[in-house]
Amino acid sequence: NVCLWDTLISPGNSLIHGFTCHDHGATVLQYAPKQQLLISGGRKGYVCLFDIRQRQLLHTFQAHDSAVKALALDPCEEYFTTGSAEGNIKVWRLTGHGLIHSFKSEHAKQSIFRNLGAGVMQIDIIQGNRIFSCGADGTLKTRVLPNAFNIPSRILDIL
Repeated sequence: NVCLWDTLISPGNSLIHGFTCHDHGATVLQYAPKQQLLISGGRKGYVCLFDIRQRQLLHTFQAHDSAVKALALDPCEEYFTTGSAEGNIKVWRLTGHGLIHSFKSEHAKQSIFRNLGAGVMQIDIIQGNRIFSCGADGTLKTRVLPNAFNIPSRILDIL
């Protein structure tokens, strides 16, 4: 349910590889160009990481109890965020895939109707560990990850 296509060759030969990961389909994708990884989020709350070079599934884990509706990658490709239909935002390490932090009910579901208009709709991460999110609740929020997580913001922080 996640396919790589080469748009420069004929349509009959353009499928490079197809990955199967999400039982009910992928809802969102994020590409990590430095590490050549593709991150996908699915309808059942699972996240999959694919190695584009090796064309293989590296890791699958359940990030949320509902659909993953938004993904964002930090500019240094050290961590990524997931946003769900229930309104939660979680921050994960790109290597090791451990949970760094969770923001509960950032954009909580406001009605009893279907999840189409509920939860986190978009996430973006900028330098300085700042996370911006917008939700179906009509709000735009910003959060800053604490430095206690030891997420380097520059290469000098590592040295």
